[in-house]
Amino acid sequence: MSGACRARTRAACPVRVHLAVSLRYFNPIGCDPDLRSGLQVRQPTHALGVMIDAFQAGRAFPVTGTDWETRDGSGIRDYVHVHDLARAHVAALRRLDTITSSDASYRAINLGSGTGTTVFELIKAFESVTGKPLATERADRRPGDNAGAYPDVSLARELLDWEPALTVEHGIADSLAWYARRDVVLSDAAAAHEEGLSRP
Repeated sequence: MSGACRARTRAACPVRVHLAVSLRYFNPIGCDPDLRSGLQVRQPTHALGVMIDAFQAGRAFPVTGTDWETRDGSGIRDYVHVHDLARAHVAALRRLDTITSSDASYRAINLGSGTGTTVFELIKAFESVTGKPLATERADRRPGDNAGAYPDVSLARELLDWEPALTVEHGIADSLAWYARRDVVLSDAAAAHEEGLSRP
């Protein structure tokens, strides 16, 4: 391509700055408030999923590591309700042009509680929601485990005017409600999919 051609192309197609926001979060919990969708894994490996499975099966929930340097010795993670995450995504879309610019075309924003929840705190919240004790057993740390983490969410407050509206207890209650309906919802969805495939 000649120099004149390149110049004409640049004039006709000016460089556009692409704006982007990355929302970062750790452990989504809960489900759609109308129970239309939720976690679709039948045997989840995250703490709350394992806790629900243990509770429903009458097994002890293992607390892996109780000597971490946290406020109660158990690992700490950050949990955030999926409905709060949806609100954050909407806020980011609505404010995309104001929170980004040609000088800062990309923003990474952490979402979460900003304080985290330890495993023992999660157990206490679970028992509060169910009104029943949860059998637990203390276990050694797993290889590769660490004390955990939770995010600095100051940018979410500053740029999105966002903070979680729903508590860990809300997330647990909604997760339990979804688990009670999950198999029926997923079976109905699979049947509708198969019916659609069978149509000419």
